[in-house]
Amino acid sequence: MKTNKAICFFVFFFIWCALTSLFFVCSVYKKTSYVPEKNVILTETGDAAVARLLINEKLSDNRLIAMIAVKLLRFCGYRAKFGEYALPHYVSLVEALEILASGKTVIHKVTIPEGFSVIQTMRRLEKNEFLIGGITDIPEEGSLLPDTYCFKYPTARQQIIFMAQKAMRRFIQREWPLRSPTCILKTPREALILASIIEKETHIEREIVAGVYLNRLKIGMRLQSCPTAIYAHKRGESFGRSLKYDDLKITDPYNTYLHSGLPPTPITNPGRESILAALHPQKTENLFFVYDGAAGHIFSKTFDEHRRNKKAKNRVLLKSMTTTAKQRSKSARDLQNP
Repeated sequence: MKTNKAICFFVFFFIWCALTSLFFVCSVYKKTSYVPEKNVILTETGDAAVARLLINEKLSDNRLIAMIAVKLLRFCGYRAKFGEYALPHYVSLVEALEILASGKTVIHKVTIPEGFSVIQTMRRLEKNEFLIGGITDIPEEGSLLPDTYCFKYPTARQQIIFMAQKAMRRFIQREWPLRSPTCILKTPREALILASIIEKETHIEREIVAGVYLNRLKIGMRLQSCPTAIYAHKRGESFGRSLKYDDLKITDPYNTYLHSGLPPTPITNPGRESILAALHPQKTENLFFVYDGAAGHIFSKTFDEHRRNKKAKNRVLLKSMTTTAKQRSKSARDLQNP
């Protein structure tokens, strides 16, 4: 009799264990209704903290099952790692734990565009929601290499600044010894200053523009660069309007309309192409240039020639504006009188 009771007990216990195991396996492997609203950030890696995160993200509605799953997978070598993770739609509990244990955290990107000043760069970093902390060590103008920088949570904003500074130092250290004989600049800092002017001046024919500026420096002629006058007014902020003649009269060491030589520091963070243009300027006899309003510049050796070029450019622009205005007027009349 006792033997039969024992057998019944063990049979019942075996069935209970089997059903419980089946229920557990179904619970942890079944697809959930999980729809991610944002990435999951795991700040603690203890079993209780991981289970709590699974409950909070509604990947499980049973704290005991979540805790057992965490402990079992940790026993099997799947230990959750600190960081930010992107969990897919309808992920199961086991799949979520495997992702949290993979260490494949989300990679974010932030771009510092060519020609961004330090203040513009800092503002962009401050607006980035995936970065943490403030910027306490303000970088010098021209010390950041424009590029796209990858980072993982948690990365401080100051760390991005350090990364960009390190990238700029490496680039300059590599390229400075390779500069062309046509480059008369004496130091890497002078190259950065000229490159920053080129960066704000033009995105085309940079090497020729660099050659023109170096010709001016050779003979002690003022650079007369409009971007330096803008920097004298705004120190890296957006100017917000066209430059006027009176703006060129500002008394400031950055204004190359009033001061000879290079300005005291770079006026922006120049990109690689502008730096290379400053280090490898094209040999030219020109001292002047004006944007042709289309896709290039008109270069000249003398001021008289430069003045004629400006007048010719203005006539072309005026004709283009007049033609555009006539076309718009005709289109408006056609709409009114179909």
